[in-house]
Amino acid sequence: MLTVVAAAAGAAPLVATGTARWSAESPVRFRSDPFEIRDLPQGQRPYYSGVRLPIVDTGTHDEHGVRMALLTGKLYDHPVAQAQYGINLLESYRVTGEQVYLKRAMTQAQRLIDRRVVRRDGWFYPYRFRHAMHRGTDVYETPWYSMMAQGQAMSLFVRLAQIVGDRTHWRQAADATFASYLLPPVAGQPWGVYVKDGLLWLEEYAHPTRVRGDQTYNGHIFSAFGLWDYWSLSRDARARQMLQGAITTARDAHRLVRTRQWRSRYCLTHRKDAGMYHSTHIIQHAVLHAITGDPTFAGIMDLFYSDHPTYGVSGTIRLAPGDHVGYKFDAAGTVLDRKRISLTRPAETASTERHKVMRQTGIWYDISEGSLSGYLVKEIPGRSYQAGRAAPIGYRIPRSAVVVAAPGRAYSLDDAGKVTAVTAGLAVGDTVTVNLRAALDGVQHYRLDSGAHAGQWVRLDTLRGVGTA
Repeated sequence: MLTVVAAAAGAAPLVATGTARWSAESPVRFRSDPFEIRDLPQGQRPYYSGVRLPIVDTGTHDEHGVRMALLTGKLYDHPVAQAQYGINLLESYRVTGEQVYLKRAMTQAQRLIDRRVVRRDGWFYPYRFRHAMHRGTDVYETPWYSMMAQGQAMSLFVRLAQIVGDRTHWRQAADATFASYLLPPVAGQPWGVYVKDGLLWLEEYAHPTRVRGDQTYNGHIFSAFGLWDYWSLSRDARARQMLQGAITTARDAHRLVRTRQWRSRYCLTHRKDAGMYHSTHIIQHAVLHAITGDPTFAGIMDLFYSDHPTYGVSGTIRLAPGDHVGYKFDAAGTVLDRKRISLTRPAETASTERHKVMRQTGIWYDISEGSLSGYLVKEIPGRSYQAGRAAPIGYRIPRSAVVVAAPGRAYSLDDAGKVTAVTAGLAVGDTVTVNLRAALDGVQHYRLDSGAHAGQWVRLDTLRGVGTA
């Protein structure tokens, strides 16, 4: 059921059952828990990166250096691509101080402004190409709009205003973009914010002629990051309240987005597999943990990571003496081929990816060299495992945990990946903080953030994180 109610001016907040409350300060009423909203240092903010972009842009762009989409031989403006590139350029400017990055970020931002569509006081950034949702039959005709684009454009404008000065047209652009969040949905007009089942959704794919969307999880959260940026600049109470509502949705919807022991879903309307966006969901919850200080989001982050690891993990695989079997599977996890080798001494090989296989248990390595090249080998600690640290996920702020089994040993890891054990002076019931999770020689560990063992690792199963989902 879709429920959208315009708020009466000056209406008092209505209290719902339980701990939830309903907003009356914004144009829609929605469930919203009173999360703390924090200011964040650079290293904890959304989109933080210490990476310097190359001066020569290898992405698709036009003659003005503006990021574009190339479709059927024609260049189209792509608001998300332009906003994301602009944000990353500002990160490079922050790291280097080189004006070329700032000027190019302004070029992206100005293109968004130049192509805007205005509805009442709100600025929207249109997509002018047809889009088939999930490459299917649900086709969006032009123009269509995206709250992910709105949020990331707002983040770009806010950060430009913070760098160049608040009394600039970048601040005006941020204000006008925030105004788009305050408009109720109207079919056939620019829109993107609506309420479904009491939850506030910031819709990445707002349908151009109907009030419906994809309920895209990552796009909703990216749009919420825009609200955080705007609140950090303006201290607008409406932005704070909408952000709290959007965060409530992210927390409550994770149960529907989650697929146990597999990748999360990309969206709730079509329930598509998130693919590589599963890693995005994990990182986004780390940011929500930092924004709110609520350990629930660290718990969701851990839960999603345990269901399926992050992508892009390659490394050296150690194989113990004895028999090892490599497998080939189809997309459904059916065994297509297997190959057995026998080793008389320890060996090492290379893997290009560490992931799960449908309907198979455990973690698997894509072997890329040697006699098992092209086959998958299962991760088995002590038998076949990635050497040193693998698949790390960092908490933006330290996560509290309780010792549930005396670890006995803590581990240090040197730059070469060598693991060294020391006696751990931790007892059951002790409270610790952790800042990183990773596999060490194929075994899941937490890295301690404070105390006598700060910087050392203990096994995951010896701790229970506060806020475990």
